[in-house]
Amino acid sequence: MEQTVLITGGAGFLGSHLAERYLLSGHRVIALDNFATGRQENIALLQKVAGDRFLFIEADVCKDWSTWIPRIPASWMTGLKSCFHFASPASPPHYQRLGIETMWVNTLALEHCLRFADQLGAHVTFASTSEVYGDPEVSPQTESYRGWVNTWGPRACYDEAKRFGEALIYTWNQKRGTQHGCVRIFNTYGPRMNPVDGRVIINFLVQALNDQKLTIYGTGQQTRSFCYVDDLVDGIVLYSTRRLSRPVNIGSEGEFSVKELGEMVRQIFAHKNLEFEYQPLPADDPKQRRPDLTLARECLAPWGGPKVDLKSGLLRMVDWLDKELRSKPGGLATAPSPKVQHQ
Repeated sequence: MEQTVLITGGAGFLGSHLAERYLLSGHRVIALDNFATGRQENIALLQKVAGDRFLFIEADVCKDWSTWIPRIPASWMTGLKSCFHFASPASPPHYQRLGIETMWVNTLALEHCLRFADQLGAHVTFASTSEVYGDPEVSPQTESYRGWVNTWGPRACYDEAKRFGEALIYTWNQKRGTQHGCVRIFNTYGPRMNPVDGRVIINFLVQALNDQKLTIYGTGQQTRSFCYVDDLVDGIVLYSTRRLSRPVNIGSEGEFSVKELGEMVRQIFAHKNLEFEYQPLPADDPKQRRPDLTLARECLAPWGGPKVDLKSGLLRMVDWLDKELRSKPGGLATAPSPKVQHQ
């Protein structure tokens, strides 16, 4: 049955993949973005995929939604049952540059989304993050773990905004009898990542393709778990379809140190003899990041975790980035060294 979904941040990495999934399944998608960090080429791709089943509205979702709601066809509004609030800078260089905007879009804009959804009886899925766990003292992290966080540091604008967003949804549900929810997204990678995103996988691959040294912050012993974007979207779609209303971790349980990831990239580009370049570890950089997926397997069955292993995912990324490299006369730029890295 055809339905309509609304996705804020639809021009972004995750938002565009989520939109594409629904479009390829025969549904209609309304995507909102102001291109603060989203990319116009993602919207162009989605328009090619679906034509008249895709509506893009350029809008700042922190502002009054009544200015653009009339642009949605009445028939689309009738079938709108799922909203995804995915608008937000998500990489360290972006949320540090847009710190205040990051806090507003995860709070004020989330309120706008909740009010809009309630008018239609729609379910909201909020894109939360593993960053709500801060620099965790336990691993893997379960949804009941409250985190080890810092409200006064370079990550606070993002981490605390997401924590507030979760608290807003919980309180909203309690006071209004709604059933909105959130997914705690762990490190995700895949095609359409911004080449100057600043996160470790895209940095390593762009540096490798540009014959540069691979930058490691600290000793490289800090660990992350990396989930391929298609696997992540599988879980998110199931979460929304079941209209869940509790935080659920979605990611990969495979844990790799940053140095191990770098060695994997060096193996892929063995013909280049790439070297590591070490830089000081940024403030508040988490030492470990790995989800406990027990609850996800219970709530999202048959989703049982990622199907794409890290090596296979990296090879897919290399193919995509190579095409990007060939399509841009100036090649692929690398991100400037941010104060926070390795997310």
